[in-house]
Amino acid sequence: MSAAMHAHRALVVGFTVLAACGDPSEPVHEPVQPTANLAREIIDTKLVFDVTAKTATATITFGPATEPGASLESGDLAISTVTSDGADVLFAATGKQLDLGLAASTENLTVDIAYTWQNHENFEGASKNGYTLVWPYFCGNVFPCHSAPSDGTTFTLDVQGAPAGQTAVFPPEIPGEAPSYQIAWAIGDYTQLDLGTTTAGTLVSMWHLPNDAMKAMTGGAHLVAAFDWLEKTIGPYRFGNHVGTVDVAWPRGAFGGMEHHPRWHVGSAAIADEETNVHEAAHGWFGDGIRIRCWEDFVLSEGTVSYLAARALDVVAPTVGATVWQGYATDLASLSPTDPVWPQSCGVVDVIEDNLFSRAPYMRGAFFYKAVADKVGADKVDAALHAFYMAHGGGAATMQEMLETIHDVTGYDATACAQTWLKDAAIPTPGACP
Repeated sequence: MSAAMHAHRALVVGFTVLAACGDPSEPVHEPVQPTANLAREIIDTKLVFDVTAKTATATITFGPATEPGASLESGDLAISTVTSDGADVLFAATGKQLDLGLAASTENLTVDIAYTWQNHENFEGASKNGYTLVWPYFCGNVFPCHSAPSDGTTFTLDVQGAPAGQTAVFPPEIPGEAPSYQIAWAIGDYTQLDLGTTTAGTLVSMWHLPNDAMKAMTGGAHLVAAFDWLEKTIGPYRFGNHVGTVDVAWPRGAFGGMEHHPRWHVGSAAIADEETNVHEAAHGWFGDGIRIRCWEDFVLSEGTVSYLAARALDVVAPTVGATVWQGYATDLASLSPTDPVWPQSCGVVDVIEDNLFSRAPYMRGAFFYKAVADKVGADKVDAALHAFYMAHGGGAATMQEMLETIHDVTGYDATACAQTWLKDAAIPTPGACP
């Protein structure tokens, strides 16, 4: 995500008593009562939406659990039914949490949840204007979910009921484990502009709105080359073989993008900006391809990706890359020293309420990596990022693990440099690490 983009519910219980068929002497198995169990892992999420009726079905596969129950964030969704293998499942929707009556199991269990949903503005769900954005923890306003950034699930998505003459752009499948905020759709009068194919065979496209064709070509001028560099340098892309930017009509003043891989969104105001397009593309490796362990590791996503956007453009379009670093330097000079970058906790900081979502993790993170590159060589930092991705791709990781990888790969201990750039209040002057 680019940083410049800025219920009470009554208890609902549904049930069916499952009586044994046949011999009346057979025991009657009482249904499992709805039980809170946030630890039960989501393995796969299949979503079908009707955007006209505002109805949806979520087919969610949970992993094994030694304790009964399962819990999902459900925002203000109105749950109609919950079934498993055609049999009703007891459920309780209280506040913004949905608890399910599932037995403990050594195998995966799948449930089908039918519900209706409401529109939400201010980037808190599905907008009436035809796009979704649920980062950081509003997925429950669109589908039952776990919003913790470390949680990952594979997805399929089907969006039906788009108005006549408009197209719903969305990924039919996300085959690699992804955080809840990665899935999205956008509906509009879209034209697909194919930019080219990478060496690995990944087709890179732009889906642009009317009158934005030239802006899309400008913003995507080096997108294929940058994506190709990322695949070759950091590692194989995890989310399919057709990717690209979706031009989204965000509200006036919203400049930036969101890492909805493999169809990442960029606000129309930024569609011509090369850094924004490459930044969101790079989230396919960090922030999506590697999830963060907790919100305190936000810099591992945004600082790393800000560096990668500038680094990739440095390689494939040096003049553009130099301009990006100049812009970063201007941003760096405008930061407040009170804005946190890398809080030393896990699960304590609210990424919004505690002001972690500012330009500080983006810019101070980018210049940290550049300082290391200026010390040991950019190619060695490339090698460290590759090693980190190959070790942690598809899972969640921490910024501390990144420091350890830099040390292992380059031989340089970046602890003191990270202290200066990521922890201390005073904002350093760009330059090589000591």
